[in-house]
Amino acid sequence: MDLHCVAWLCTFFCFVQVWSLPTNCNLQKNLMKKTYTLLETAGGLFPMQCLDDRVSIPFPQNVFEYNEDQVIGVEKAVYQTLQNIDAVFENFGDPDQWNAEKLDDFRGIIYRQIKYSACIMNKTEVAQDFPSREASLKIYFETISSTLKEKNSSYCAWEIVRSEILRTLEFILKNNSDIML
Repeated sequence: MDLHCVAWLCTFFCFVQVWSLPTNCNLQKNLMKKTYTLLETAGGLFPMQCLDDRVSIPFPQNVFEYNEDQVIGVEKAVYQTLQNIDAVFENFGDPDQWNAEKLDDFRGIIYRQIKYSACIMNKTEVAQDFPSREASLKIYFETISSTLKEKNSSYCAWEIVRSEILRTLEFILKNNSDIML
């Protein structure tokens, strides 16, 4: 009798574990909106003293544009963007001047999106255009990283980076929300 109960309990817990895991492989619009809001409010308006430090960083808009056959390529590009954002903070640390709690929440949600959306990279594309999207993203985020390096991760450098990441997230939210749940 005890063995029978143990077998039923093991079966029950196995089903609970399987059903609780995310079953779809999609980016989540509500988490993307939350990351935007947290980063936007973590630092406030762009500081006047940083206007002279602004640099031109060409935004790769084409990376996030698509037609019917390119949806998976864009999903992969958005996923890669999240990874690149996470890498910037991993490589350069957190700016001291921003709200630490909001920044921690921002980074936690970015990590969560990366973890639960990793399966996107296993999807098969109809149009094999992700490599060109990935190359454009690489150049964009290398430029962002070099801005931080050149300006010694200064307050103004981080504000430039924040405005670029906000621009990227805003574009994704406005133009790609139909590929997210």
